[in-house]
Amino acid sequence: MVSIFNKLKEEVIKGIDGNNVGISTGFNELDRYISIRKRIYTLIFGASGTGKSALATCGWLLNPFDWYWKNKDTTKLKLKIVYFSMERSSIYVSAKFLTRKIFLNEGIEIPLPKLLGWWDTKLTKDEHDLFLKYQPYFNNMSEVVEIIDGKQNPTGIYKWIQKYALQHGRVEQVSESQKVYIPNNENLITIIIVDHQSLVSKEKGLNTKKEAIDKLSQHLQYARDFYGFSPVLVAQMNRDIANPIYSKMDSFEPSPEQIKDSATSYEDCDICLSLFDPVKFKTNAPTGHDANKLIDLKTGAKYYRSLKIHKNSWGEDDIRKAMAFHGAYGHFKCLPKFSDTTDDIYNSVLNNGYFL
Repeated sequence: MVSIFNKLKEEVIKGIDGNNVGISTGFNELDRYISIRKRIYTLIFGASGTGKSALATCGWLLNPFDWYWKNKDTTKLKLKIVYFSMERSSIYVSAKFLTRKIFLNEGIEIPLPKLLGWWDTKLTKDEHDLFLKYQPYFNNMSEVVEIIDGKQNPTGIYKWIQKYALQHGRVEQVSESQKVYIPNNENLITIIIVDHQSLVSKEKGLNTKKEAIDKLSQHLQYARDFYGFSPVLVAQMNRDIANPIYSKMDSFEPSPEQIKDSATSYEDCDICLSLFDPVKFKTNAPTGHDANKLIDLKTGAKYYRSLKIHKNSWGEDDIRKAMAFHGAYGHFKCLPKFSDTTDDIYNSVLNNGYFL
């Protein structure tokens, strides 16, 4: 126990010296609970259409990248993010990232369908010039972010993790029964986003979807525990809004038992978050906000989501936070508590000013 306490003292000194600082998700009000650091396995789940993938990429890819690139010359931290996008192609994902960046920086709306020419209304010359202006942003992002699209099986993801780990460190045998991983740079934070667990493919020896998901989660645990990486896993909810059972429930909020195909990832993770759209379930917002005031009456777009921390191995849980969500650009921003959310704030969300 003495050696363990000595190691703990070393970690405390690192903290005093500022060497245990994490990276913000960009959600300042939540940073005391879920800031990004090494060896944290995060699970994000919710019903279809609630913005799970957007939350994962906003809070664990785009906001951290923006922070890192702004501070890379003054921080000791280094950052690598890989995004296994099994649901959407890398081109469409990149296009969405670009439209979000233009929206936040310029206040100009160029929806993805217009950018890619899916609409009859095409890009103007000024819009196309604006698009080209952001090539350096993508060049910079390519130094930190890697997007891997298409279906993956657990072994494929594990092999990528193992290959990457050996490119950035080494494994040493310290005793007959113990190996340790020694990174080349102790300050490198590696985020591995897998979106989403129900799309992982079966493989030899893994004959059911649950077996494949459980093996995937086991590999993500290993990536956390042995290599010190920080996995983020996205999961669907197994919920049918038309099921009569839900009309008898006291609360429509998501619960981990409703995670689709397997809830083993909930047991394995350090932090578990859910997103909830109360308007979809015709119920009140759990944070007390008036979610109906955040519906665009022209388009039907719903700008309110409730985020809940179900599990937090290293801090408080059962925490709820109201979020403003711009679905067209996949962007989230924390709302004030409901008693401080005035009609002016509701209106600023609807007219986009709140996000800018």
